[in-house]
Amino acid sequence: MKNSYLETIREYYPNANYSEILEKEVIAYLEHTGFNPDKVMTANSICSDDINAMQFPISDSGLLGPFYLGGLDGFPFTGLTGVQAFAHHMPEEGALLIYYGPHIGITEEGEIGKVVRNGQDHESNCCGAAQAALAKINDQPQELSLLDYQATEVMFEAIQERIHLLITKSKDEFVGKYLILIGSIFINVDEGSASCIAYKEFQTTNLYTNEVTDHLEGFVTYLAKNNLG
Repeated sequence: MKNSYLETIREYYPNANYSEILEKEVIAYLEHTGFNPDKVMTANSICSDDINAMQFPISDSGLLGPFYLGGLDGFPFTGLTGVQAFAHHMPEEGALLIYYGPHIGITEEGEIGKVVRNGQDHESNCCGAAQAALAKINDQPQELSLLDYQATEVMFEAIQERIHLLITKSKDEFVGKYLILIGSIFINVDEGSASCIAYKEFQTTNLYTNEVTDHLEGFVTYLAKNNLG
């Protein structure tokens, strides 16, 4: 990887980690905090962009699922029907893990909001849908990189708000004991580089007692102690 690629990631997302460690370290952390991965059903609310199918970590270490919730830039297009259907699939006394968030591209040269896709020799927008949406509502001239970054932050907030709303309206449908939410920005890269994840939410809810536990700081500290931060 070129230094400009890493420098851009650290500038915009100083706490980002390589995505290839996502599943292994999330599983290890869940085990560390008392969860059994064999009883964790997963769902992803990430963008349906083909680049995510190639770069997002695939579950192959014992977690159940995934159920797909996300449409353009990760917005949960399956809505209430999808979440409630998924809620009925969770193991009894087990947990649902919902991973959600938008994505953004960063080229090896450090240009934010773009990526060179497999089989192409030129850059293209990533996420193009978010860029187009924000450009239509923003009438203040700004640098493209700042606009791309803001679009991703706006999308994260919109996705987060909708995920929490859908969960609140589905609270009587869950058949298991715990709900796990992991929200982040997924950072796509050019072919040959390592994609990254910047974590923004990590919490668990006991569905029996409604007790919410924030794990974000603990998880980031856990990664740092394992030389991954």
